[in-house]
Amino acid sequence: MPKGAALLGIAFLVAACGAAAAPAPAATGTEARTAVSVAASAAASPKATGTLGERSTEGGGVEVKASWVSSDPPALMVTMDTHSVDLDVFDLATMAKLRIDGGSWVAPSAVEMPKGGHHREGRLQFSSVASAFGAAGVIELEITGVAVPTRSFRWERGG
Repeated sequence: MPKGAALLGIAFLVAACGAAAAPAPAATGTEARTAVSVAASAAASPKATGTLGERSTEGGGVEVKASWVSSDPPALMVTMDTHSVDLDVFDLATMAKLRIDGGSWVAPSAVEMPKGGHHREGRLQFSSVASAFGAAGVIELEITGVAVPTRSFRWERGG
């Protein structure tokens, strides 16, 4: 076997095994809230966001992932993937909200999420909670109406 083909085969095997190590949660059509799974996040910067990692939900044929990318101002990278739903109809500026330590829900101060059909990725920023974000023990994100009634994401910091 040529050296290049062997390396390609090993790379494919490592990628396949890595994907199998953290399967996505199964969702049922009767769930009002989707299950939240915790996964390691390569996208979130540990320096900027402490130990906050990626959270994901799957339901209604759509997977949504949220990863913290900044703490000043607080910002998340949100990815939506599907094979069957037109994701361009969802406006996260009106569908997403955040709360810190059980306080009031706040809308994003900025949303940068270009159209993409069956794959969309963009940034949600929450400048109005910047002063409380660093000391927050519990951070919650809710996104309503993306193929299921509510998607809930929760991050807890030890303290």
